[in-house]
Amino acid sequence: MMHSLRNAWQARWSQASAREQSLVRIGVSVLLLAALWFIALRPAWVSLKTARAQAPLVRAQYEKVLQLQAEALALRARAPSAPVDAKAVLENGLSALEKNARMAVVAERATISFKDAAPDALARYMEQARLMAQASTLEMHFNQAAGLWSGSLVLQLPAPGAP
Repeated sequence: MMHSLRNAWQARWSQASAREQSLVRIGVSVLLLAALWFIALRPAWVSLKTARAQAPLVRAQYEKVLQLQAEALALRARAPSAPVDAKAVLENGLSALEKNARMAVVAERATISFKDAAPDALARYMEQARLMAQASTLEMHFNQAAGLWSGSLVLQLPAPGAP
C-alpha cells in the first residue's frame, strides 16, 4: 500500500510543472515553519516574556528573604541574655494597652485580655513579649472596631531560670 502511494506521488510530482513544484515546496516550507513556531519557539518566547515581567517581584521577594536571613543570623549571634522575669515584663507592658487590659497567669501560660487597644500599642506589646519576655504566642483572638483592637493573647512563658 505504501509502495503504491509512493509511486503515485512520484508520478504526480514528475508530471507537475516547475511552477507547481515550487508552490508546493513553498507551501510545505510555510507549514513546517508555522509548526516550528507554534510547537517550539512560541512557548519559549511567552515564558521569556512572563519571566521578564515577574523579575522585579521575584527580586523583591529575594531581597526580603535576605533581609529576614540577616535578621535571623543577628538574633542567633546575640549573646544569651540573663534570665528575665517574664511575668513582670508582661505586667509592666500592660499599661501600653490602655486601661482595659489584664493578665492572668496559670503555670507557664499567660492570658492577656484587652479592649480598645491602639494597633501600634498592640504591636509594641507583642514585640516586647517576644523579645524582652521571651514569650511565644500560642493563641490570638482579635476583633477590630473603629480602628481599635480587642481580644486576647495566650503566651507561653519561658521556663523559670531559662535564658
